[in-house]
Amino acid sequence: MNHNNEYKKELNLNEYQLFARQLILPQIQIEGQKRLKKSKILFIGAGGLASTALLYLGASGIGQIGLVDSDIIEISNLHRQVIYNTFMLGKFKVSSAKNQLQQINPECNIQTYKLRLTELNSYKIIQPYDIVMDCTDNFKIRYIISDTCRILHKIHVYGAIFEFEGQISVFNYKGGPNYKDMSPVLKSNIVYRCDTGGVLGVIPGLIGILQATETLKIITGIKVSLSGYLLAYNAIKISFKNLSIKNSNHYLNLKFMKNSNNISTYHTKTNFISINELQKIQTNNTEKVYLIDVRNAIEYQIKHLHTAINIPLKKLKKINNIQKLRKATAGKKLIIYCNNQIRSQAASSILIKADIRHSLIFNFFL
Repeated sequence: MNHNNEYKKELNLNEYQLFARQLILPQIQIEGQKRLKKSKILFIGAGGLASTALLYLGASGIGQIGLVDSDIIEISNLHRQVIYNTFMLGKFKVSSAKNQLQQINPECNIQTYKLRLTELNSYKIIQPYDIVMDCTDNFKIRYIISDTCRILHKIHVYGAIFEFEGQISVFNYKGGPNYKDMSPVLKSNIVYRCDTGGVLGVIPGLIGILQATETLKIITGIKVSLSGYLLAYNAIKISFKNLSIKNSNHYLNLKFMKNSNNISTYHTKTNFISINELQKIQTNNTEKVYLIDVRNAIEYQIKHLHTAINIPLKKLKKINNIQKLRKATAGKKLIIYCNNQIRSQAASSILIKADIRHSLIFNFFL
């Protein structure tokens, strides 16, 4: 009887009916469902990874969800971003996703942010939430998420996809590793075939569901999680690999930055540059620029930045090309770009290993 009274204070009749099949699970029950209702989840990115994760977390009874994304829905999104449809083309993703979620679970409070996460706004946006769902495909933003979550002691649920492969992990959880600790694992265990830039539509759906599953386990107190491990899925080989991530406990190399919500910004070995900054350099002729497009030849031929030369990632890896590049870029500012985060990261890693200074364009889309 006491349990029933407690239940009525926390969950209404509609919620009891909506989550009936979930409530009977021994690992969930009323207490677990109340935890879900009290939880606050922030999604960074509202694309393919977020689509399925949003649908299932919203339907599971999460009490508050935040959505951060500045993009509008395009027809090319629909094969993998299943939360949207053709009637939503041209509309903001966060607004459309909010409408979809409210139809599934009207009890969920949804806050939208029609903007990109930056080092200037990350503290203010992330602070109110318990868990951050990393659904972005942007290298720089992922570092912002990692550093901000570590400073604010927020759990970071990571997901990434490429072609027929996907990855997932849980960072900054109970003293476990963070995103930066994953770099050695990627370099030694993951082989990227970067001659194409597409993705099979179901891959982000699968990885997004796994992100949602890990989030539900954390909230409801299920002790086993992916903290300390990177789960890598390969659809061609029909395989899952569980790779260990060591916690380096490295010191955050942060430099205090004024007017940035009192949060320090991050610095990495890669120097990031915006497309606007590139245009200013080229317009003002302040530096000689050597611009490289690391996408494949077909992508380059369809559309590319003015003055960019094409060196696909698979060619960039070759030693003789690296030697030629070192000579060609002497006295020039080397800038690389790609519209895929994994290829960008791989290209930058190759140049770092070869000790070639460079900048990487972030938020790049063609």
